[in-house]
Amino acid sequence: MISKIKLCFKHQTRIDRFKNIKFQSGINVVIGPNGSGKSSLLKAIVQCRDCKRSHDAVTKYHYFNSETMNPHRHSKYLKGVIGSVIKVRAMFSSHGETMRDVLRHFQFKPGDCFLLDEPEDGHDLQWIIRIYNGLKKINSLGCQVVVASHHPVFLKDSNIVELKRGYLKRIMKLMGEYTDGNSRKIK
Repeated sequence: MISKIKLCFKHQTRIDRFKNIKFQSGINVVIGPNGSGKSSLLKAIVQCRDCKRSHDAVTKYHYFNSETMNPHRHSKYLKGVIGSVIKVRAMFSSHGETMRDVLRHFQFKPGDCFLLDEPEDGHDLQWIIRIYNGLKKINSLGCQVVVASHHPVFLKDSNIVELKRGYLKRIMKLMGEYTDGNSRKIK
């Protein structure tokens, strides 16, 4: 599992000039406004040889986003009969349904680090909650989870990695404006 990443110069400029970012063994949620570097951080963890990662042990990374979830573009994780079934189902399913199929059948091992970029895409609230519960299950198997997200469901019982100072406080205030009795009605 990753405990810290020291970003190279290239990624420091893409991720709001952060140098070191720490993670915990549980579910880590990377938050920030659009353009703050959430996706870039996940890619730096997986792909950048110049960024220095600190690990607790040997770590295998599994990175998923809307592109890698497309079974017709990336079949690295989709082999055998199950992979074939998912590919056929994906021809007739929404992006959200395909992502659920991929996550349901992927084999995680203790010590793995699972990175997921915006899992809320293409899902209603009920499914977002189910995905969050699935991530908790993956974590209970001994896998670390790092999620880049805008959705407040993923904030519950998670380590928050805030890429823009004060962002969490601002979004919680905005959520309060739309959920309390004094908020204006949306027409």
